[in-house]
Amino acid sequence: MMMKRITSVLLALFVVGVVLAGEKQLVVRVSNPLNADRPFELVTVKWSLLAGKLPALSAESAAVFAEDGTKPLVSQVIDYNQDGKPDELVFQWSFKAKETKEFIVKQPGGEMKQAASLTYAGFMIPREDLAWENDRVAFRVYGPAMAKDVDNGIDVWTKRVRYLIVKKWYEGEEKEPKMSYHEDHGEGADYFSVGRTLGVGASSLVKGDSLYQPGVFQRHKIVATGPLVAIIELVYGPVVFEGNKISQVVRISLGAGMNLNKIETTFSSESAKGKLPIATGVVKRKGTTTLSDKNNGWIGLWGLTTDKPEVGYLGTGLVMPGSAVKQIKEDNVHILVLTQAELGKPVTYYSGAGWTLSNDFTTLESWSSYLTDCAKKLAAPLAVRVSVK
Repeated sequence: MMMKRITSVLLALFVVGVVLAGEKQLVVRVSNPLNADRPFELVTVKWSLLAGKLPALSAESAAVFAEDGTKPLVSQVIDYNQDGKPDELVFQWSFKAKETKEFIVKQPGGEMKQAASLTYAGFMIPREDLAWENDRVAFRVYGPAMAKDVDNGIDVWTKRVRYLIVKKWYEGEEKEPKMSYHEDHGEGADYFSVGRTLGVGASSLVKGDSLYQPGVFQRHKIVATGPLVAIIELVYGPVVFEGNKISQVVRISLGAGMNLNKIETTFSSESAKGKLPIATGVVKRKGTTTLSDKNNGWIGLWGLTTDKPEVGYLGTGLVMPGSAVKQIKEDNVHILVLTQAELGKPVTYYSGAGWTLSNDFTTLESWSSYLTDCAKKLAAPLAVRVSVK
């Protein structure tokens, strides 16, 4: 039976007020090690680092300020296992090349206002899809209602607009007269075809030329809906692989301003031993150019979105830390990245899409550059230090 949707208690607070005299504050010092700008970068701070230096810090009222700033930044507290204890504090900033920036975390008094969300995730009835989006792009995976027609592939919805559209498009599909999300009514559309493929970045066990996909998800959890990150978890039924039953849990996170999902997939088994061969990738489309860069750990496709040129061009892609990439392989259906998974430990990679009619990408070169930039950021993450002021 489908897990009951768990509503996240994640907090996104604008705080207006004055810091009380003598109140302790935390300084979060963030450094960009790259000699390149990092626009719309999500800064993630372990809550344990914050609480360890300021035990009285409350998730309900913590706020993040730019250094010497008076207006708080939009921030989000994430509780991954939903045990009521915060795990991370997230906020967003655009960093210049080699820039170091200090931020203040404090608990001002005054009125608290909820920030408008840039992300969303929801379980969509009656289709039983799990859909999520940000201000750039939207995705979905299929649930039990579609089990006879699809597998675990990830679908992409192309958006022209920066506001959230998922709920509106699903409602339009059910209305009379119907407003199909397969047609562009000014906001974009679902032009992508998934079928029984991996779509844009699903994963499976692999042996030779055969993928052992697990079917549609059996249970789900909505960990967070926003305002900066949407996070979902999907539980898939076991697949029999080399005589062993192997199950899969997938966590997908999509941050504001990003075109790629962060995907963490974990395999478990009561009988299997050793490392498992894993494939992830993107489905090929007619008339597209295949792209790959093994050194930087990415694959991609670029070409017409459909057979109608007026619908623009679509890029899809996947980035994995280069050291984890064992092989890049292409067949008649997919371009794949082959890697290995240790039982109980997540394999992490990033996948997504970019559309010319969203005005974020214009050419094959711009999409390739985006994937390369993402790979370089993964190899050189932001450095975060916390101190008491």
